[in-house]
Amino acid sequence: MEYYLLLLLLFITIVIVRVLFWLWEFVRTDLRYYLYKLRPFPKEYEAILLRYFPLYQKLPRFLQKRLQACILVFIKEKEFVGVKLKIDETKKVLVAANACLLTIGHDRCMYKNLYTIYLYPETIVKKQQTINGWIVSEQKEVLLGEAWQSGEVVLSWRDLVAGDINPSDGKNVGLHEFAHQLDMLDGEADGTPPLPLKMYRWWTKVMQKEFDKLQQLYKKHKKGFLDYYAITNAAEFFAVATEAFFEKPKKLQKEEPQLYQALKAYYKLDPASWD
Repeated sequence: MEYYLLLLLLFITIVIVRVLFWLWEFVRTDLRYYLYKLRPFPKEYEAILLRYFPLYQKLPRFLQKRLQACILVFIKEKEFVGVKLKIDETKKVLVAANACLLTIGHDRCMYKNLYTIYLYPETIVKKQQTINGWIVSEQKEVLLGEAWQSGEVVLSWRDLVAGDINPSDGKNVGLHEFAHQLDMLDGEADGTPPLPLKMYRWWTKVMQKEFDKLQQLYKKHKKGFLDYYAITNAAEFFAVATEAFFEKPKKLQKEEPQLYQALKAYYKLDPASWD
């Protein structure tokens, strides 16, 4: 009898430890984020933002403080791997700034399922094989970045800097790939990130309508406000729209007001008001 009681106690202890560990993992990032909000932001980090990330200067002060805290958490918790490239503080801060800009409206650092960022010096050439019967062909695909559901983001450093230095062209590979990571928080990249329950129906209606409208424009050989790549699928539409939301907010608000409102509601930010 004592033997079975000991086994039961051992089982209960293991369950309690696992639950406590899970709770700690769940709250650790948020706890660290709020503690970092109380700490001074390193001057060398702010100098990097002022030099390479012009969007930082447009932010209201309270959003700058949120961005700073999230950057510190992101750098602390994520692994940075340079592929034929040396990782330094400038690279860490700039990558983190792109990721964290998307989450400051929620006053959180929302990348608990992201583990590693791979940085390449420039565009990434990816080889892909296709098999058609007995014929095997190889194609090269040139990428600026990729987001993987397994918790990795791949970025071209040259293109990341180019996108950040010019914050009004609507093209930013950092914002694009981290938007994919947010999209995948619910398990898949489908253009619908986790939302409040009451928002899903409205979001789906607006995004589908805007996606269909953009497809029709390009089918008629007319240029839409968003880049052609946005019509690839719903996930790419969301990511491309995110680039425009942060880099061309006033134009997006004017050209596609419903799309702007949907993104404003999700990100809890109003970039059109920052200028």
